Amino acid sequence: MQDYSIKPFSLLFISTICILISCSIGEKKVEAISSDHSINIYRYNEVLDRWSNNLDDFNLLDVEKDSPAFTDVYIHQILALPRDSVIIKQELTRMLQDTGFQKLMEDVNTEFRDLTKVENEIGELLHNYTKAYEVSETPKVYSFISGFVYQCFVFDDIEQEGIGIGLDMFLGADFPYAHINPSNPAFSGYLTQFYAEDYIVKKVAEVLVEDKLPSPQRSDFLSMMIWGGKKLYLIDELIPFKSDDVVIEYTPEQYKWCQENEAEMWDFFFDKELFYETDIRKFNKLIGPSPTTPGMPSESPGRTANYMGWQIVKKYMADNPEITIEDLITEQNAQKILDAARYKPRR
Repeated sequence: MQDYSIKPFSLLFISTICILISCSIGEKKVEAISSDHSINIYRYNEVLDRWSNNLDDFNLLDVEKDSPAFTDVYIHQILALPRDSVIIKQELTRMLQDTGFQKLMEDVNTEFRDLTKVENEIGELLHNYTKAYEVSETPKVYSFISGFVYQCFVFDDIEQEGIGIGLDMFLGADFPYAHINPSNPAFSGYLTQFYAEDYIVKKVAEVLVEDKLPSPQRSDFLSMMIWGGKKLYLIDELIPFKSDDVVIEYTPEQYKWCQENEAEMWDFFFDKELFYETDIRKFNKLIGPSPTTPGMPSESPGRTANYMGWQIVKKYMADNPEITIEDLITEQNAQKILDAARYKPRR
């Protein structure tokens, strides 16, 4: 069987709406979508159900006929099973007969009995994606159960892109994720509150953008802040029907706090002399997940530098209409973007 690989930089390792009513959230006008671009998600989690009922007759070749690339990824990368049909059948039998896994399948099938909203949103996202990046073939989308390991990823699906969505990582804020592995920070409440259906399309947009956006060439604070802002800008361009707080994965209250405290955050970066700092330990929680930003009020969220980077990039693109998406992606000079943006935080 051919070897297909998950693209590592697009991997989120953990360990929507039908027609939207137009409304104003923050400064962003949320666009309405229709079902015109809806897609069909290949529900690989339902394949698991069929396996569990017919394990005696299980034949890997039969399963591969419909989805050879994803089957390869699922069995050999997600489940990490060797290329031995006997072992594969033994391990699948053990997994599918496990009462915990059976309960998880039941929870997923109950929560996502109807994927129409998700298919409408991802369809709109992929319509925007194929236009913006001149992609000839619309990526195929697969849902599956990862066993709380993977959220979203992209992979090579024969002659097109494939997208995997681990539905068990979107069971909602009330799902007891904290009990899975209390020592794993990925299951902390400030993160799992966003492990919900409304954020699936955002996570899909994120892995697609990460697949196109090169890592910053420098690791100083300014470069990382602008890179985070570029990523959020590109995600926002793909899902204009989602509010800004969903794009950045803040609560509405956290997003409002950032809007009302832009000047204070900007002054904080200056006072701490962070802009050309290269020691990531001094700004990691300003660009990475954190329940709050150390040194700022407790109401502040983490990743405040990404929020500021986003505002800078928005200003840069608005003031320079000749700059294309491709130009933004390839521009690695963070100082150039900052200077051209002439950004001033609201006071």
